[in-house]
Amino acid sequence: MTGTLTDADVQRMARSGMPPLSAEEGVALFDAALASGEPATVPARLDLAALRRQGEVVPLLRGLIRTSGRRTAAAATDGDAAAAFAQRLTGLSAAEGREVVLDAVRGQVAAVLGHGGATEIDEDRAFLDLGFDSLTAVELRNRLSALTGIRLPATLLFDYPTPAELVDHLQARIAPEPSFGPEALLGELERLEKGFGELVITEEVHEQIAGRLEVLRAKWQALRDTAPAAGRDGSPADEDFDFESASDEEVFDLLDNELGLN
Repeated sequence: MTGTLTDADVQRMARSGMPPLSAEEGVALFDAALASGEPATVPARLDLAALRRQGEVVPLLRGLIRTSGRRTAAAATDGDAAAAFAQRLTGLSAAEGREVVLDAVRGQVAAVLGHGGATEIDEDRAFLDLGFDSLTAVELRNRLSALTGIRLPATLLFDYPTPAELVDHLQARIAPEPSFGPEALLGELERLEKGFGELVITEEVHEQIAGRLEVLRAKWQALRDTAPAAGRDGSPADEDFDFESASDEEVFDLLDNELGLN
C-alpha cells in the first residue's frame, strides 16, 4: 500500500496532520487494535501542531485538539491574507487581475503537487491530468479558501476542471468591479455608434431600440436639468451639457438602469 508513495505524497500527508506510518508501526497498531476488543479503531499518527495550523479542525478530531484561541488567531490571519489579496486586485484591468489570480492558483497547485514552481503548471491542462485526486483536491480547495476568504465547495476542482476555468471563476467572485467613468462611457457610445452603421434590423427590433433610446434620451435630459450651473473650476457651464459635470454616481445610475452596464 505504501510502496508507490512519492516524496510529494509523503509531504502532502504530513501537511494534512496525518503523516504516514512505517510498515513496523502499521503492523504494531494492527496487533494493538485486534487486542483492544474495541469494535472500531483508527490506527493513525496525528501531528497536532499541523492540524492546529489548518485553523478549522474536522469534527471527528475536535475532541482531541484544543483550538479555541488558536482558531480565532488563524481565522484572523486568513482574513488578513484574503484582504491583502483582494487589495492586490484593486485598480487592475480585467486582464491584469486575471494574471494575478492565475499566478496565485498556479502557485498553490504547485505547492500541493510538490512541484518546484508555478511555471510548471499548464493552465489548460485538467486537474486530473496534473495528478490531483480527492485528497489533493480538498487541500487545494482549503488553500484557495484561505487565500480568497471565500467558502468554496469540496467539488471545486470537479466543477472547474482546469486551472484556467478555476481562475475565471475565482476572479469573477473576488475581483473588484472595474471603475466606469466618463471616458469609458464615451468609448461605449463610440462603439455603439459604429455598431449602428453595421446593423440590418427588422421593424420590430427597430421599434424596440428606438423606444429604449428615447427613454435614455429622457434620462440624459434629466441629468442635464440637475447638473451644477458651473464647472468644477467655477467657470460658467456651456449651454450643452458638459459630460465632465455629471458625477460618477449619476453615470452609474444611468448605465445600470438603461444599458445594463456597471
